[in-house]
Amino acid sequence: MERLTHADRACAVAAAAAHDLNDELTIIVNTTSCSLETLEPGHPARPLLLELQRSAQRCVWKASGLLNFGVRRGPRPVSVPMERLILESSEPALR
Repeated sequence: MERLTHADRACAVAAAAAHDLNDELTIIVNTTSCSLETLEPGHPARPLLLELQRSAQRCVWKASGLLNFGVRRGPRPVSVPMERLILESSEPALR
């Protein structure tokens, strides 16, 4: 049960990190898009911004995949004796 708790915590931390990463990448994608709209078609920075936008979009896709994996994973059923559950639920929380 202890191992499952650590795994669930690690999954929650990873999901929070993926959410934060996704938020930051969204800012990068949107800022890049706005910059591209203001530049003339032949501007020398345009190819670099397009590559940045494509790269950030790939990262958004990967972060979304991590979030979807965490959702699909969900809680895993574990076989635990009823007495243990009762004892653990009656003990004061030490955290």
